[in-house]
This record gives sequence, C-alpha cells and structure tokens, in this order.
Amino acid sequence: MNTNRMIRVLGMVMLVGTLMVTIAGCGNTGSGGNQSKAEVKAPEQLAESGKLTFGTAATFPPFEYMQGSKYVGFDIEMGEALAKEMGLESNIQAMNFDGLIPALNGKRLDMINSAMYIKPEREEQVDFIPYLVLGNSIVVKKGNPENITTMDNLSGKTCAVTRGAVEEIYCRDTNKKLESKGKSPITILALPTANDSVLATEQGRADAFLVSSPGAAYLMEKKPDTFEIAGTFAAETKIGIAVRKGDTETKEAVEKALKKLVENGTFESLMKKYNLPTEMNYFAK
Repeated sequence: MNTNRMIRVLGMVMLVGTLMVTIAGCGNTGSGGNQSKAEVKAPEQLAESGKLTFGTAATFPPFEYMQGSKYVGFDIEMGEALAKEMGLESNIQAMNFDGLIPALNGKRLDMINSAMYIKPEREEQVDFIPYLVLGNSIVVKKGNPENITTMDNLSGKTCAVTRGAVEEIYCRDTNKKLESKGKSPITILALPTANDSVLATEQGRADAFLVSSPGAAYLMEKKPDTFEIAGTFAAETKIGIAVRKGDTETKEAVEKALKKLVENGTFESLMKKYNLPTEMNYFAK
C-alpha cells in the first residue's frame, strides 16, 4: 500500500472512531430517557428505566377515565407532560384506587397521579405535591337566565341537591344566613342522586343545582350547550400527586416539572380543556 493511500485509510478509521465516541456520549442519558433535551433532571431511581411510572385509578372523570381502550383525562395528560419535562416516557399503571399507595411504597410506581385527596391519614403514608383545590359548583342552564353567581343569589329560588349530601348542608346553612338578613330562603329540592338534580334543572323544575367541582367540570364536557358553571365556592379540599414518604429526589423533580408546566401555560391549558374552573387552580391562590 502506498503512503498516500495509507494516510487516507488511517484518516477514515480515526473519523469513524470519533463518530462512535460521539454517538456513545449522546446515548448516555443517566435515567435512560432523553435527558439531553430535558428541562428537569429525572430521579436516578425509577421503577422502570427511562420512564416515569405513575399509578392511576381510571374511573374518575374528568381526571382519569377510559375512552375505549385509551386513558384520557386531566391527570393523564399532566402526567405525560411531567414525564416530557424530565426527558422520560410516561408509563401509566392502572389499578384499583386502594392499591395505589401499596404499589407506590412497594416501588412499583414512581408516583400516584390519580386526583388523590390530601388527607391527614394519607399524609402519614406518602408525601404530596398539591396542584388543585376542590370545591362545590353552582350549575345553571346555559346563558344563566337568573344571573346566579353566588349562594346568596339563590334567595327565593329553587336549588336541586343530592339528598343527605354536603350540598344540602350548604343550602341549609345559607338559608340561616339569608333569613337572618330578612331575605327569602332557598327552596331546597332534595333528590336521590346527582343525575336527578341535573335533570330537574334541565327541565326547569330547579333554577340551579349544586355538585362537586369535578362533577361540574365533567358535566361541562358532556353537555356544554345545556349548562354552565355559575360559580364555585368552599374550595378547601386539596388534590395532590403522591410520592414515597421521604423520597425527596422524586418529590423535588415532580415539583420542578410541575412548576415548568405552570410557567409555560400547559397547566392552565389543560384546565381549560377539561373545563376545570379557575377557582380549582392551586397555583392561582
């Protein structure tokens, strides 16, 4: 082999070697995902390498539910967006609600993302990252013909509620306040189920009905041309993403990714998509 040809061959070998090293370097993603493009560093210890594995009980619209064989809902899309911020794929693990905390603590999940209410007894078992605040909504017919925006506006009007539920208590408490001010009380139409209240308002037998804010949001998705949310009140119960007790690395990663979603508008866009009222936004407080 002449000298010039040998030089060319050696040059090609060196170039290929350099490219292989470069490619190998690009493939080193730490937690196994596309960390080179990630906004947030993923936790080192994951249930499955390269994936953010979250547990959900897909039976609670509009947060997590099934459309055919597909998982849909606010939490599902939020979980996928959180994974993307960490450069990971999302890995949904559906199960019964009462199996979520055992699966998390058994390290089969990285987090629980299932509209889990934050309660003291749960806080003893897991750490929470809150993201929504629940309340009750006043739902009226589209166009709000009676201009109802608050509970006081229901004075002298008929409000449908589920018999024995907290909404009936709210109406009775409001009546005490109205009567102390010399105003007409609410006529409470207590019915067996929430669906009965929906039907009563749709038929004009009630001017409004009370329902939990998630229930109201789901109704807006199903019947946007029939009803509207006139107001939301008593927003006190928080919803949170759960991680293992003391798992500060995962908790901090989720908090940072969630903050990114709030800052870039993704969180608010999802709220609008699933008809969640502004009052439910934990970050707007």
